[in-house]
Amino acid sequence: MPAGFAEFLLAAIVMEITPGPNMTWLALLSAREGRIAGLQAVAGIASGLGLLALIAATGAATLIAAWPPLYEALRWGGVLFLLYLAWEAWVGEKDEGAADDSGKHFRRGLIVNLLNPKAAAVFLVMIPGFAGPGTSTGLLVAMTLIYLAIATLAHSLLVLFAASFQRALADPRRELIVRRLFAVALAAVAIWFALTSGR
Repeated sequence: MPAGFAEFLLAAIVMEITPGPNMTWLALLSAREGRIAGLQAVAGIASGLGLLALIAATGAATLIAAWPPLYEALRWGGVLFLLYLAWEAWVGEKDEGAADDSGKHFRRGLIVNLLNPKAAAVFLVMIPGFAGPGTSTGLLVAMTLIYLAIATLAHSLLVLFAASFQRALADPRRELIVRRLFAVALAAVAIWFALTSGR
């Protein structure tokens, strides 16, 4: 293990328990729609992080980091997608069939991560930085898998905690209030993401 491995573990844990777009969205989604919806979203987020790790391994993430217009396009795509989710939460489900779409939350978790260029920096900058120069590919893969495991565990625990509040939202009037709060919170996260993810 590299000299900075303990520091890497600490940094990964701190990063994953710090509130951000993923954590906020998961908590609100799970409190409103329950554990299954939240865990589907966790699977999408984990898949998005895994794809970003593969993108970083191919060198494509370097292109994103080096070419500001592409970075900005991804960043603003993420902001607009979060605002879309906020609007959808505000107006409620229009299509009754959409509520039965078991892949909806998975896809949304995937998209939120793929449109977050800062998440790619974990695999492009953070992990190689802690591993140090000349690190073997095997160790980089192991550190990537450890990071993914920490992220998935943190997200899953958050979902289980937040979902415990779902029963309190069974009343339609309370559900409407929470749905509107959910929408406002997502819009706030989108604005926060826009302000903090720029260069």
